[in-house]
Amino acid sequence: MEHPRRYALLLCSVVLASMVFSDAAARRSDSSAPLDAGAQLVRLDDAAGSFALVLAANADLYNLPRDIRRVVVLVEDDSNSSEPRLDRQADTLILVPQFSVADGRELPADLPVWHSKQAWVEGEVSSEGRVGLSAFTVLDALVSYLGRASHFPQLQEVVFVGRGTTADLVERHRSRPQVATSFRIRHAGARQARL
Repeated sequence: MEHPRRYALLLCSVVLASMVFSDAAARRSDSSAPLDAGAQLVRLDDAAGSFALVLAANADLYNLPRDIRRVVVLVEDDSNSSEPRLDRQADTLILVPQFSVADGRELPADLPVWHSKQAWVEGEVSSEGRVGLSAFTVLDALVSYLGRASHFPQLQEVVFVGRGTTADLVERHRSRPQVATSFRIRHAGARQARL
């Protein structure tokens, strides 16, 4: 019972801090969601508005270090397998988007949810919660979020890494028109990426 209480206290602290320091921090989702350890709920924007996304990260997204020069986005079908790589690395932020699949849990209404893991991996649009979003749209919104100079003033490079069944998704994202950024964007298979 101590874990839920600790997370509730942490969530309250972060919400309060985000209200006070809203310009310097990522926008926290107004929704409450069951989060795994190391996961953080943030708001991203697309052409139709904003939505919530759960990200595992090696840093507090609401109190970011100012020296981040590189972001590695691990796109994995099993995001829990990334936990050992979420240790703090000098000037590198590691993000693991958690694509939610309908499994009977109550999830926030603005969180995109797919009917199966295969659906989001193949680029289908979300069918529950915030409907109509593909994994490509989510990754594009993540690039826009990383492009905020107030959050990432020294960012030079973002690397998308696909592992296992998501390698094809990352490769297909590479061939799409990219959001204009001030940093370099690379796409790599797991063996090509330097973490």
